[in-house]
Amino acid sequence: MTDSIQRILRRIRSDKILKKIESGRVVYFENPLEEIAFRYIPDEFGEFGKYFAKHYCQDEYEIDPDSSSILMAVMEGRQITRTRYNNYHLIEGVYRNRDRKSQSYKRVLANS
Repeated sequence: MTDSIQRILRRIRSDKILKKIESGRVVYFENPLEEIAFRYIPDEFGEFGKYFAKHYCQDEYEIDPDSSSILMAVMEGRQITRTRYNNYHLIEGVYRNRDRKSQSYKRVLANS
């Protein structure tokens, strides 16, 4: 039962994000599983807007609108505030740090 409720909530969040993008508004949203935040800025002339992304502990970069990361964030993610997006690079993440921790652990084992 909780799976169906979660699916409904994800669908509602996804619809909210899509409606704001379609209406030509600036939208901030994230995929917390992949620890990526996105910013959508509409074009002034009705063309496709631009997407920007930030990972935890990293600076913003422009991302291709056809990126699967954007699709996943719209489908699985949630809307966030501009403040959270602006501070996203200050957040210590788990997803990207997993590989660093395992590499450090491997180095310790190799030196033992």
